[in-house]
Amino acid sequence: MTRTDESRRRRELLSKLLEYSADHGLSEVSLRPLAAAVGSSPRMLLYFFGSKEGLVREVHRHAREAQLALLADALGDRLATGSRADALRALWEWLSDPAHHNVVRFFFESYARSLHAREDAWEGFGEASVREWLPHIRRALGSSDAEATLVLAALRGLMLDLLATGDTERVRAGFESLVAGLPVEPA
Repeated sequence: MTRTDESRRRRELLSKLLEYSADHGLSEVSLRPLAAAVGSSPRMLLYFFGSKEGLVREVHRHAREAQLALLADALGDRLATGSRADALRALWEWLSDPAHHNVVRFFFESYARSLHAREDAWEGFGEASVREWLPHIRRALGSSDAEATLVLAALRGLMLDLLATGDTERVRAGFESLVAGLPVEPA
């Protein structure tokens, strides 16, 4: 297998692993059933990722990259042409879309696991996700670190509530209260 073939196969596996993770999580799965689910073998997964921990770290990295790309797409033109409220609504529409709930659940599973992680595959996931999202929120809202932090925390809290309860109307009303509380112009 050439380096190009290996690189392509690794990218294909990462995409399949992310898809599997979004649907099933990674917390309790062992390599053998995971490999079977993505059309590979435990030996090939170890070849490409070194260990289960390495595999989980790479899936997390890949998931964060994909989320950041989707975040940029969700905010898209709203950054240049829309209001702060428009940018925030575009982001909420993407986050709260039921088509993305599995990806968001995987995010929260990984985030929660990272709170207790010490030198394992989940270590640093939560911190990295905050560090990576804040600049996008700041730019979308033209806001300070403090305001972007508040908005990011509120969005994540609203998403947890939505995933836990499924109460779309109440959570949407909470989101609209968040938007209404933002100054029209950045502070």
